[in-house]
Formats: sequence, structure tokens, C-alpha cells
Amino acid sequence: MFSPFYIPTLDPYDMFECHVGPGYSRIISEFYGIRTYCTIFVPIDDESEIREVKITNKTGGRLEIDAISVVEYTHFDAVKQFNNADWVPQTMQSRCVRGKDGSLTLTQYAFMHRETRVNFLTSNHPVSSFESDRKRFLGDNEYGTWANPLSLQMDELGNYEARRGDNIGAIMHHLGNFWIGEEKSFITQLGQEESFEKAGHVIEKYRDPENVREAFNRVGSFWDKFLSKVQVETPDKDINSMLNIHNPRQCLINKNWSRYLSYYQPGMGTRGIGLRDSLQDIMGVVDRVPEESKELLKLMMMVQKKNGSAMNSFNPLTMEASGGETDEMPDRPQYYGDDHLWIILAVAEYLKETGDTAFLDEVIPYYDEAGKKAGSGGKGTVMDHIKKALDFTINDKGIHGLPHLGFADWNDTVNLRMGAESLFNAHLYGKGLLEMSELCKYLGKAALSRAYKKEYNKIRKIFNSICWDGGWYIRYFDSDGRPLGSCKNEHGKIYLNAQSWAVISEMATAGRAEKALDSVDRLLNTSKGVKISWPGFNGYGPYRGGITLIFREQRKMEAYFYIQIPG
Repeated sequence: MFSPFYIPTLDPYDMFECHVGPGYSRIISEFYGIRTYCTIFVPIDDESEIREVKITNKTGGRLEIDAISVVEYTHFDAVKQFNNADWVPQTMQSRCVRGKDGSLTLTQYAFMHRETRVNFLTSNHPVSSFESDRKRFLGDNEYGTWANPLSLQMDELGNYEARRGDNIGAIMHHLGNFWIGEEKSFITQLGQEESFEKAGHVIEKYRDPENVREAFNRVGSFWDKFLSKVQVETPDKDINSMLNIHNPRQCLINKNWSRYLSYYQPGMGTRGIGLRDSLQDIMGVVDRVPEESKELLKLMMMVQKKNGSAMNSFNPLTMEASGGETDEMPDRPQYYGDDHLWIILAVAEYLKETGDTAFLDEVIPYYDEAGKKAGSGGKGTVMDHIKKALDFTINDKGIHGLPHLGFADWNDTVNLRMGAESLFNAHLYGKGLLEMSELCKYLGKAALSRAYKKEYNKIRKIFNSICWDGGWYIRYFDSDGRPLGSCKNEHGKIYLNAQSWAVISEMATAGRAEKALDSVDRLLNTSKGVKISWPGFNGYGPYRGGITLIFREQRKMEAYFYIQIPG
């Protein structure tokens, strides 16, 4: 028995390839002379995950092969999944539905959602047996492991319909004898609908390999259209690939999911959608999907507070927002100095791509921190929202007249004490001032345009008078006015985005911009990419916060897949 995905059995493989394409993943592996070719995708028009599996016997002899597809379900309340091991299993239920044609579908739901959210797992190949309870699948009251489920040592699974318990879905396919070089295939579906009956059409549709191929081609057509709207040609093929394929693809995926469900940020509780993250994603795809971007942009503004600042993240299902990691360090400022400013840039990009200036008059509610919900803090037009974003920073400056850091800026890991100033926030603020000055000029608001340009020139003058370090620009001033990202520092002498954003914001003078980027090339550029900062910190320093630490510990749940050779 082994898994062609390598995890969880960890068998040594003879060949393993993982292809991540636009809208699909393809895993090709070879273990013990058995080659597996699995294509995974979600159709454009349906909410099912399709897995088309092809297995080939390359051993040089005859084989009998079984394939077992497994998924482990989670509770709809992800936090409760971890903190209430008594209640969650009592709510989870599974049923087996057998068709007259011999087909089998496993359904699963929390009992309170039995009429609204029903999961289903099925296959287009005859299923000989199934299991829906994790204890029974792993065996011996879970002393069996995912690497070696004891139930797979039996001829068949237990055919147990879990009325409660830790639900899984496991279905066994007897693929039979494989002659030398013979290939066989099957298709599994995992999806959700209001009921099994409503899912019936989709289930039948994707049992047909021809419909699966057509759906896969439609995914390809969607991405061809999406990516072809903007194509860049440079002398560097790797830059072309990044700008024409990888970046726009990733921006759309992030626009849809926004790290809400990812390896590092599981989206539990109010973690959800990061405000700055999703505003950046909108800027990356607004030229391709303007209407979708507009709707997400309105959600983003609903977690901006009436004073112009913004919450750091929010749960898109409940619209409950969070201050991010500020609770972990109550002695530091309880807001992020950059979140609200990204609203200005995202709105500006939307207007440039669409010309939809009527959007500025749409009314969007503010987030009231005390009420802990979106929409309870009054309302304002989109123009009001972006004005308030600038107004907050105009009135939130430090001893040098530069914007405060807050708890953190785009670099979440530098957490300085109250009063620290951020040069990144200065650049983002400056870029926002330029965008608003141009927008107001276009709208015929000449006085307001001049006022924003005057404020920009004021910040630019301060920046160039005190932030040049001789070979590059500094990154912060701490609460005592000492520079960080300076040659005077032992660690963190130079930061990448202090140089790049000095150019983006147009605050750097021409000569200094060139010299700063030369310093980036000399001190930060490597064969593996450009470093964020240099030299690295050596040991935790509470004075600077998380940048002096490196840690990453996460747990990821998988849908598993096993192949076994009976006997």
C-alpha cells in the first residue's frame, strides 16, 4: 500500500512531478512500477472538485490494483473544530446513497445544515465499499495511522454510515487486473450543494469522461482569455513569464481567497481576509475583472473606521473584523499605519481602468470598532472614505513630521514603541497624495488638488532632508528618533522596500534613486533573489519585535489517496 501523492505514506518514489497550471494541478508519480497521473481542477460553472486519475502498470508483470480515495471533513466553524472535541463530532453525520445503476455517493453534513450544505463524494467507477468514520478507517480506536490505516489491511472497508463522529469519506475501487503497460482510469468528485437531490445533475454530469474533458478545456479557455487581456514583452523571458502568467494568476486566486484558506493562514475566527492583502490583489486584477474587483473593494471599505484608519483583517462570512496581531503586544500602538492607505491606491486603479467616476458617489458604511461589526459606524461616499484615509495620516505624524508606524506597516514584523515613524508609510502616503491630487484635478476640484500636492511636497522635502543615509534611504525612526535601516545599525542596515518605494512614491531624487538601487544590487541581490533586509538579526530583541524571530509552525489537512495491491 502507498500513496501516489507521497504524503501520508512517505514511500520512496521513483518519479514525482507536481505541475501547477492556471486553474488546475497535476501530480504524476511512480512507486513500485505503478505510475499514477492525477489531474485536479474545479469546473468554471460548477462547485465540485474533479480528480481524474489514470494508473498504468509499468512493472513488467501482471498486477491487481485497488484505489482508495479519502477526504477528511472539517466542521463549518473552523475554530470550534479545534476547541470543542466533544460537540463537533456529535454534529457531523454521513449517509450513503446508492443508485439503481450501482453507483454510490457518500453525503456528509453537520445536522444543523442538513438542508442547506450537504457535501458529497462520489466516483464514476463502481465503489465496492466505503467508510465514513475516522476511528474505523484508521482502525483500533485510531491507533492506526494515516500512513498505515488498519482498515486497508482488510479486503473491504466497513460500509459504516456515521450518524455522529469524526467524519471522513473513503471509497474503494477494485480496478482489477492490470496487464503489462495497461492503463485504467476513474473520476472522483467532491462538492457541496443544498441537498443530494440538487447535486444529482452535477454528479451525473462529471461521471462522464467526455464532460470532464470539456470542463477542463473550459478552464483553459477562461485562463487564456483572462491572461491575454494584457501581455508584456521584455528581453527577459523569465520576466515575461512572471508578468504575463504567474503574477496575474496568483492575484486572481488571492482576490478570490485572499489567504483565507492557505497553508500559513487558515482563516479561522476573524483572521480571514487581510485588508492590505486584498486591496493589493484588486490592484493586480482590476484590469481583467473590474466588476468583481469593485465588489470586493466595497467590502474592504466596510472595515474602514470613521476616523479614517482601518481594521487589519475580517471574516468575509460574518464581517467581523480584527486588529491583527495588535492584541499580542498591548504596549504597542493598536492600529496598523498602512492598512487604510491602500484603499486610496486601489480606488485610483479601479477608476483608471474603468473611468467609473460615479463609483465615488456610492455610499459605503464604516466599521464601528465598539460595535464589532461592519456597518454600525455611519456611512460615507467612496470619496469620503479615501479622504478620511488621508486625513487620518495627515494627523498621525511623529517628531520629524513623518507618518507614524503604528503597530506595524507593510513589514508586519517590525513592532516599535509608540511614536516610531515609518518611511514606508511615508511613501505609501505620498503615493496616495499624488493619486488624489491627480484625481481631484480630473474632477475639477482644483483647490483640493493643490492642497494634496502641497502636502506631498512638504513630506518629500522632510524625507530628503533627513532620511538619506549616504548610500541608501533609511527605513524607520524609533520612538527616540534613532534611525533603523542605517549604516549605523549592527543588524538591518538596509531594507529593500525603503529603496524601491522611494522610487515608486517619486520622493527620491534622481541621483539618490540610482545610488540607492545600486546599493540594493550590491548588498541585497543574490543568486536566489533579492533579500528583504541585511544583515539578519541574531537573537530576539523586544525593542524591534518579530523581525528578530523566525518561526513557522502550521498543520495542514489533506485529502488522501491510496493504492494497494491485494494479497
